Amino acid sequence: MSPVRKAAKHLKQYLLLYAILAMIIGLAIGYPLRSSIKAHHEEMKDLIVFFAILTIYPSMIQLRIGELGRAATRVKAIIIGVISVFVVSPILAMFFAKFFAVKQLSLGFVLTNIVPASSASIGYVLLTGGSIELATVLALISLFGAFAAIPGYMSLYAKLATIRVPMGPIMESLGITLLVPLIAGQLTRYLIIHYRARRKIATGAEGYKCLKDGVSVHGLGVRELYEALKSVEECIIAKLEEEVKPHLSLWTMITMIILIALLVANKAGMIIGKPMIAVKIFTLQAVILGILLSLVTFTDKLLGLRYEEHMSVAFLSATKNASVAAAIAVMALGPVAALPAALIPVIQAPIAIGYVQAAPRIRSLFGAEQGKRVAEELARARA
Repeated sequence: MSPVRKAAKHLKQYLLLYAILAMIIGLAIGYPLRSSIKAHHEEMKDLIVFFAILTIYPSMIQLRIGELGRAATRVKAIIIGVISVFVVSPILAMFFAKFFAVKQLSLGFVLTNIVPASSASIGYVLLTGGSIELATVLALISLFGAFAAIPGYMSLYAKLATIRVPMGPIMESLGITLLVPLIAGQLTRYLIIHYRARRKIATGAEGYKCLKDGVSVHGLGVRELYEALKSVEECIIAKLEEEVKPHLSLWTMITMIILIALLVANKAGMIIGKPMIAVKIFTLQAVILGILLSLVTFTDKLLGLRYEEHMSVAFLSATKNASVAAAIAVMALGPVAALPAALIPVIQAPIAIGYVQAAPRIRSLFGAEQGKRVAEELARARA
């Protein structure tokens, strides 16, 4: 195993511990230097936005835009996922946000629950044997839908809570934190995956390996030959994706850990001075995730979704990309609004992992094959 794969595996296994450690370091550095941080708030803001974009960028490289064309076969699952992401989650967030006395905190809490799904969501789906194709489609819908959902729900909540929200800066921050990384990520994906795949087909070596792996062109007509060559290209793309995945995962996790430390350091005075704020964020987010996962599980079972479809819907509905929320909050709403984005990943990860651990029982609930195979896969993944 390469050093990058080892490092990525290690960080993934202990990501929660590293996130907690990042919080502690952020508090330890931020509290003594709170006056200096306040005096250089613009520089701190730029630093947070920079690392937030660095965290978002790798997930944009991994997005397969072409998967949107396969959505028609999973209409029922997609409708449930869309309702969970764009209706249920925001409504729950707006309801529980009223428990925050500080208006900026309530704005940040709502924002963190309406941003797109995190790149870790597809990783959880993979671990539980869910449908990666469906998860990718839901991730793309979540991403593109966020361009309308974020300003729409922020405006609605501002009216309900009689809070003034600057919509201009929110739209600008959306472009910087989602649109720019998406374009850059897809251009990068083309260069490091699709362009390289075509180059490898041209040289013949990798294409021959894929043909040996099961794609035969002997005696085929023009149309069949075209389909076979497409299969070869998909085979090479899959190998290249597997090659770059550890690098992108390691990049994402390292920048996320740094971002958490920066966000906590930025408001260390508030966290230490009012620790119940952190407790309240953890508690309310845990309640939201519990309600959302329970509701999705019940609905998916009632409407007859397969286990694989359910796992994709569950994780893409529940987990959010806090880096996006942090960047938008810092740019458009102020540093206090970014505090939920700093703390929510610490409670989101263990709940998601707990749902992963429950996969065999959930598989049984959905009437699929016994959970033994999933338990074995989970054991191998943790080994």
